Amino acid sequence: MNRFPLLLLLFAGAAWNQEPVPDVNVNSRYVIEAVDVSEKYAAKLSPRLRDELRRMVGEKFDQESVDRLGRRIRKELVGYDVAQKVIRGAKPEHVRVVFEIVRKKLDQDVVLPRLVYHSRLNWSFGADMHLRADGHKVSFGIVTDNDELMERYSGIRGGYARETRKVRAGVTVASYRAQWNPAILAAAPDPSGIYRERMYVEPVLSVQPVDAVTMSFGVSVQRLEMQFPAARHELSNALITALRLHRRWENSVLGDYGAEGGYSLRAATRSLDSDFVYARHKFDGRWWMRRDKDVVVASFTGGAITGRAPLFERFALGNSSTLRGYSKYDVAPLGGNRAAHGSLDYSHRFVRLVYDVGSIWDDGTAPRVRQSVAVGFTANPGEVVRDSVSFLVGFPLKRGRVEPMFILGLNF
Repeated sequence: MNRFPLLLLLFAGAAWNQEPVPDVNVNSRYVIEAVDVSEKYAAKLSPRLRDELRRMVGEKFDQESVDRLGRRIRKELVGYDVAQKVIRGAKPEHVRVVFEIVRKKLDQDVVLPRLVYHSRLNWSFGADMHLRADGHKVSFGIVTDNDELMERYSGIRGGYARETRKVRAGVTVASYRAQWNPAILAAAPDPSGIYRERMYVEPVLSVQPVDAVTMSFGVSVQRLEMQFPAARHELSNALITALRLHRRWENSVLGDYGAEGGYSLRAATRSLDSDFVYARHKFDGRWWMRRDKDVVVASFTGGAITGRAPLFERFALGNSSTLRGYSKYDVAPLGGNRAAHGSLDYSHRFVRLVYDVGSIWDDGTAPRVRQSVAVGFTANPGEVVRDSVSFLVGFPLKRGRVEPMFILGLNF
């Protein structure tokens, strides 16, 4: 008797009675048991994307949704490879979705850290290109900024850094040309402090002893080409130290919220062959909360300078991030060696409202407190305001004639 047909029937029967392996790529009857993303990389994702990943748990498996979230992760984690897998879950009819994230061996990205227009200060722009490979980072960028300091500084910058999980050692090099507003030149009692060019080198070592704490130490060597009364050079060489704290939490009632703050000191001394001798203390703090489409950000900053400091170290208020209803030329054309500022920033969906209060003055003079409000729109509803594109109209809270300030841009 030919046994081949009999054996074939036995194998076919066994295969028919065996439990089938689900094709999770096309079968939507399976429930997602968990979504796995490394905690190290999950912290770098936006709150909205993390919420969407959490909401997948308990839902029916859908390949298009998984692919869409994979593309979102790739878009937010520039310089990383993202591979997605679907494996069996611990329960019947359940699966686990795993996103494996690995840094590319060599990657490059272009970062636009600042792009803002202020109706009194005009455009400020900065862009940097980063090249990374095995913990090494090389950067190069260009900038023209009339928002941050007393002068408009324009030029190039670059640097190198060696990064590990807890330690970062790097050096930054920059060369800037300074342009001064006529209001500053008219207010300067001593024009000898006006400089034409500024070049600096800053080696810095940063360590992270615990996840929420970062400490930095370094040296800033700056060479100024002074403009008056005759062309000459002066040095501003300072020791740098900074401490930053940053924490993030999630709560079913408050939603996604976090806090960060820090203190920095720049101390220039004769022992570093510095022509300027001063100490610049600065502190800042920020608390934010996001729940659904509502975002609240409360922040403050302040500082004090003792000794003779160059103009780029003096504090300024009245730009795209402080006293948004004023211009820095109207508040204090030469800045101040004392400053205090606080703001409350609220956004709901596309609407954004900001309240600012602050004062800037010199030691020995009476501070004058100013207030302003700004209202406008943000293009990234539900995201932390600092990472959004916004348009604001700022108004000073004062008597008399009021001139609105128009602010448009990214990261302010």
